[in-house]
Formats: sequence, structure tokens, C-alpha cells
Amino acid sequence: MNTALAILAHALRMLLFQTSTTLRVLMPAMLLVLGSSIAITVFAPDMLALLQQPPAQMTTASTRSALAFVVIGVVGLMGYALMAIMWHRHVLLNGPERDARRTPSPGIFLAYLGRAIAVGCLQFIAALPVYLLMGGLLASVSPDATNSMMETVLSLLVSWLLIWIALRFSVVLPAAALGRRMSVNQSWTLTKPVARELWGVALLLMGLNLLIYEVAHIALPDTGALTLVLNTALFILEGLVFVSVLTTLYGHLFEGRSLGQ
Repeated sequence: MNTALAILAHALRMLLFQTSTTLRVLMPAMLLVLGSSIAITVFAPDMLALLQQPPAQMTTASTRSALAFVVIGVVGLMGYALMAIMWHRHVLLNGPERDARRTPSPGIFLAYLGRAIAVGCLQFIAALPVYLLMGGLLASVSPDATNSMMETVLSLLVSWLLIWIALRFSVVLPAAALGRRMSVNQSWTLTKPVARELWGVALLLMGLNLLIYEVAHIALPDTGALTLVLNTALFILEGLVFVSVLTTLYGHLFEGRSLGQ
């Protein structure tokens, strides 16, 4: 667990040590992501309202609103990818090269998106049998408080597993951000020496995410459009921690950097 704590502490330290520098590097991409959330509330409000309705009360949204939602959502995801790439490059590139090449080329951006999609597909493939098994277990239990508690426990265990899988595969992402070729198999092999420790990292990340959302649920208002923007800000925070962990893993495992730096 000590190594897991060192990995997470290093990732957080990189984000928080020079907060002004972190914001300067990431602000353009962060504004793009937040701007996309605001744009959805302006150009696709009925689609947003539809997604916030209970399943039994769902209506329909106009084609124009649905199209705007998809287009703006894609722009937001591209901004999120850009934010991750710029952080990888800021940390892992050195000296004058870092300042000159912080913004990625279109080729690097597309390669990163391709690797991200590949990792997402692998997670989906891994999750499918797990969720089917979980559904079977829940179906065999009567629907009462015990079933609800069992569902919560199983959901947490599945989340823990999927975060661990993501950590094993996703070291391809900082490599892609630097324009270096690495397959998901190579990422799995590279992280094998710390596979046990990554269970601890995954548990810490899951706990941190739960803490952030619980505090936000208690402290922040729940007022429709504002909720989307606030949730997007939390999504950015959660994503930055994960991206910084991947950066730490790549620097430590591939480049031999110390976790104490």
C-alpha cells in the first residue's frame, strides 16, 4: 500500500505544487470542456431536461436539440482529450522542448483519441461479463434492503476492478501524447511489476472520487443547468487526477523517474 500511496501522492503533488502553472497549462482545454456544458444548456435544453427525467416519465426531444447535444458533446470530449494530452506533455517533456511542443500536432491528437477509444472498448469488453454476472446474482436475491446493499457492494467491487483494468491498459495514453508508439499489450506488460500496487491505487482513486461527489452532493445546489456545469467541473477534477496518475506511471515505469520527485 505504501507504493500505491506514493503513486497517488506524486500525481497530486504534480497538480498542486504549482497551481498557477497547472491552470495556465490546462485552462484553454478546461474552458472548452466547461464551455461545452454551458452551450448544451443554451442550445439543447430540452435534451438536457430529457436526460434528467426518470425513465417512466421520459418524453422526446427535437431532432435539432439532439443533434446539437451530440455535436457539442463531441467538442467537449475533444477538449477533455486535449486537456489530458497537454498535461502529459507538460510533465513528461523537458526543458525548451516542453514550452515549444506543449500543444500537440493533429497527428498526435488523433493517435491519442484512437488509443483512448481502444482502451474504452477493452474496458467495455471486460465489464460486460462482470455486469452480467452481477445481474444474475442480484436476480437470485429477493428485492429488499439486503438486495440493495448487495447491489451497492457489487457496484463498488466492479468499479474497483474496472479502474484497475484502466490503469493497466491506459499507460498507452501518455505514450501517445508524446508521439511514441505503445500497444495496449505493452502497457499491460509494463505495469505488471506494480500490478498488485495498482489495486491499492484503484481503491484510493475510487475512494477519492466518492468523497468528492458526496461532498459536492451535500454542498452544491441542484438546479438543473447549473448542476450540469458543476458536474462537469467535478468530472474535470476527477479526470485530472486519473491523468496525472497515468503520467506518474509512465514516468516511473518507462522513463525510470523516482516517485519521490
